[in-house]
Amino acid sequence: MGGAIIYPEIIGTLADSIFLVVPAIKKEMAQYAERRAMGEEVEYHLEWNLIINKTLEICLITMDIVWDDENMTVIGFTSKSWEQLAQFMLYRNLILLPDRGLIGDDKQLISPLAAQEGFLLKGLDKGLKNLANKAANIPPDLNVRGMMSYLSNMLNFNRKVIEYGHYLS
Repeated sequence: MGGAIIYPEIIGTLADSIFLVVPAIKKEMAQYAERRAMGEEVEYHLEWNLIINKTLEICLITMDIVWDDENMTVIGFTSKSWEQLAQFMLYRNLILLPDRGLIGDDKQLISPLAAQEGFLLKGLDKGLKNLANKAANIPPDLNVRGMMSYLSNMLNFNRKVIEYGHYLS
């Protein structure tokens, strides 16, 4: 995809995973689903980032997926979706779905076809711990401290206690 930021249409949860429906990646996801169907392992690396535009007073969170073929998918979350994003802390896995037709009307069930067309991303919660740290350590001169405090507090509130029983940031 080359790093263009795309936005999810639906953010939802299942019993043990969270899911995103992002129709803009349907074509891209088809190639990875095809590789998996042929028995090939598809590797990826997840990274969470903050994009701050001081002039426009906009803060955006991105989830960057770097695939093993060096393509990158960048999914953006505006401040309006941060409360839902904080729920990600409660889940280790994310199911990335390219089509809203793969979920039921009640948003509680995913069709069997989703296992073929969707993509399971593991380790979702680990990157969010780093994001909470980034938000807590934004320099005050950027004048977005209020938004970063809000983000950091929200992520920490929903985050599980780490190994030693302490919260980061």
